[in-house]
Amino acid sequence: MYGQFYRDGICEIDFGDAVLDTILQNILNNNCKKDFNLITKYRGTFDLRPSAVSYDDVFINVLKKHDIKRQIKNITFKDYSLFHVQVRVVNNNMSYMDWHRDTYYDKHGNLVGKEPHGLKLIYYPSFTEEQEDRLLYLLGSNRILFPTNGPDQQLFKLLKVKKIKSNNQKAILFDVNGLHAVCPEQQGKQSVRLIYSFLNKKQILDDHGDDDLHMRAMSMYEEL
Repeated sequence: MYGQFYRDGICEIDFGDAVLDTILQNILNNNCKKDFNLITKYRGTFDLRPSAVSYDDVFINVLKKHDIKRQIKNITFKDYSLFHVQVRVVNNNMSYMDWHRDTYYDKHGNLVGKEPHGLKLIYYPSFTEEQEDRLLYLLGSNRILFPTNGPDQQLFKLLKVKKIKSNNQKAILFDVNGLHAVCPEQQGKQSVRLIYSFLNKKQILDDHGDDDLHMRAMSMYEEL
């Protein structure tokens, strides 16, 4: 698994939970608990607010159930901690986030994003028998970073695109330095995804030590 992740920047890991799926389906149907709402972030997307970690313990418990801390360590050979948890509903039939890296250098050579970059673990449940397209990832692009992002388009001539579909038994772990894109929803449909963001623990403490939300997420993860 380590070799595959190092080469490709992405892999599937065991995930899922019946209680989690019920909660996510309720959120998808806009049946949120009292004092919680779905608030627009990007066009056609709605994030659970005020915070996912305050909504229900299942979002952290499922990490313990599947021993995610150990799995990430075995897959990356690095120590990461939990930075953020998001629940997002999407009903946009156009991609709300086209091809991009979460960390890159712009056309002027200025850094955009976290340095060093982190990981994301995303769970795309399906509540029908159909597995739908959710994410595209350019395999191996995590290993190639240019002084500016202009040459990134050339990588599509050299590398293969992997398509990720919804799956109630798997989550996707990926290096956010790799080029990736969100798949659009089918017309008239919507979906939900559970997003975990991971960074180095010292990085979280140094950059976000005064942010209660991120510190709480990190503390809950460290206690698993």
